[in-house]
Amino acid sequence: MTANVRTNAGRLLTARLVGVVQQPSAHVSVDPDGFARSLPGMGGVFVRPRIGERAGGWMSDHLEVGASVSHPEPSADHALQILACVGNRAQVLDGPAAGGIGTVVGKHAATMVSFPGEVLAALAPGERVTIDAVGVGLRIEHEPDIAFHSCSPVLLPLLASSRTGDGRVQVKVARVLPPEAAAAGIGMAAHSANLDLQVDQLARTVAATDLRFGDLVALEGHDHRHGRQPRDGWIAVGAICHGRSVGGGHGLGLVTLLTAPTDRVAIEVTRDASLASLELPGAEA
Repeated sequence: MTANVRTNAGRLLTARLVGVVQQPSAHVSVDPDGFARSLPGMGGVFVRPRIGERAGGWMSDHLEVGASVSHPEPSADHALQILACVGNRAQVLDGPAAGGIGTVVGKHAATMVSFPGEVLAALAPGERVTIDAVGVGLRIEHEPDIAFHSCSPVLLPLLASSRTGDGRVQVKVARVLPPEAAAAGIGMAAHSANLDLQVDQLARTVAATDLRFGDLVALEGHDHRHGRQPRDGWIAVGAICHGRSVGGGHGLGLVTLLTAPTDRVAIEVTRDASLASLELPGAEA
């Protein structure tokens, strides 16, 4: 229970998963002018940026914050993508960084895990990471239309902090974006991967260019209960988990955490609505 919001968090199961730190990929995107651009960003380990630092401005493409973890066996990787939730505890098993503790912070082509800088500095591709996955099946009692995805109970103080006087669930976000911000990822299942946001195209009308990794963002006019789709009267809330892309129709990545009818939630815009405010391992102070 969080304040006066009752959930089924005490009845959720914890599954221990294992993944492997990916080798960085040489990712090539075609920019809007038709030129192929090759920039680092997908896969591997990046000591910077970390959760709490700006998401834009890096010489990268789809920059995956922290360490990108996957599994070489397809069915095991599928389970990792679905069962791992933002806020889950992770631990390094191998190499000089063995024992290092981190936190799941996003999903894209891999599951992204934030670690403190000294752990990332010692971590290498091919080393194993365990994740204690809990959060799938999370519900708010007596709120059948409010759905969670990839959300661990540790995030409830941000995503379901209390109820307003008229009974709505209060949700904090750093920014509210219009429906047309949504790009690549529309139509995809909401329980894995992410939705790209075209914040560059909206920069003149929306104060989104200073978004940080881990910021909670609300997307108006979107229903993410199943596939991610535009729908009037609904809203989706997620965390910024990967950087921008030079490719048309791509941008900052948003991992879906909550979706609801707009009349069941009260959105509060506050700058500290970020995973960094939970003091997760690997967050920028």
